[in-house]
Amino acid sequence: MAIDVEIQNESGCTLARYKGPALGLPFVKLAPPDSACFRFIVPWGDTTFNEEQIKVLLSELHSVKSNTEHPTRLYELQVLIEFIQGATGVHTYVKFIGD
Repeated sequence: MAIDVEIQNESGCTLARYKGPALGLPFVKLAPPDSACFRFIVPWGDTTFNEEQIKVLLSELHSVKSNTEHPTRLYELQVLIEFIQGATGVHTYVKFIGD
């Protein structure tokens, strides 16, 4: 199950689509069980983060990246972080779209 990621506006219109490496179950298993945002991303459902939650999610992704040694996971995290950093401004959302 792959997870698509989009940056959307308040109307749900896509502003940008993630074109990095495929994200799936191995990626979401990196989420610490006590994370505030990351743990809610699942391959079988949709998860949307608002502008304030995006800041928390980015912090969590950076933290996980700093504690990860697996080269594939490191690359996924880096590319995803760079993509999400493009979600700036009021009424901008990051949506993870599962199957």
